[in-house]
Amino acid sequence: MASNAPPQNRRAQQQTIPNKPETKLPPIPHGSRVRKRPLPGPSPLARPRTTTSSLSPDALIATADSNGYIPPPRAAHTAVIKISSGASFMSIVRRARKALDKAPSVQATGRQSLAARVAALSKAKTTAAAANETAPDDVLLVATGRAIGMAVDLAGFFSREKDLAVLMRTRTLSAVDDVVAIDEDAGVEDEVRVRNVNCLEVGLRWAS
Repeated sequence: MASNAPPQNRRAQQQTIPNKPETKLPPIPHGSRVRKRPLPGPSPLARPRTTTSSLSPDALIATADSNGYIPPPRAAHTAVIKISSGASFMSIVRRARKALDKAPSVQATGRQSLAARVAALSKAKTTAAAANETAPDDVLLVATGRAIGMAVDLAGFFSREKDLAVLMRTRTLSAVDDVVAIDEDAGVEDEVRVRNVNCLEVGLRWAS
């Protein structure tokens, strides 16, 4: 069924589409293929820090990556786990649990008596409400593209554990791809192209 809106109104609606890219990537030349590079890791300027409250606004801006994203507080022990689309759900769970067990808060109480560990657990429950977004993550799960669905499922899985705090953050990454010729005699030049990909970060930390 054709729309009854005037042509000028339809043009206005098309011009106000949110998140519409300004320019599209050109099509891949015939006889070429795309070779994806590994996604970029944390910015070298994003040094581990335990809080953002001690940094001035200018210092926070200095830690931003090329996309303007300011990384969350990250401690030296924070384990970063990248999730691929073909990864096993339980494999990621085991890796995250292993990293959580190595967190300093767990190592500090690992050799204590049972009574001391129960007391520490009770204290953690009473102070869980004080946990906020400025606390560093013990484990950081990073997913892009089709792996974002698994990251959401992992966040829901770990959120059922009352001793864990789970935070989800969205961002945009600039991925670099190489467009290379399939046949060297085809006369096609290699090129490099940059594309934006959606990224989901899931921060896990002990609520203590």
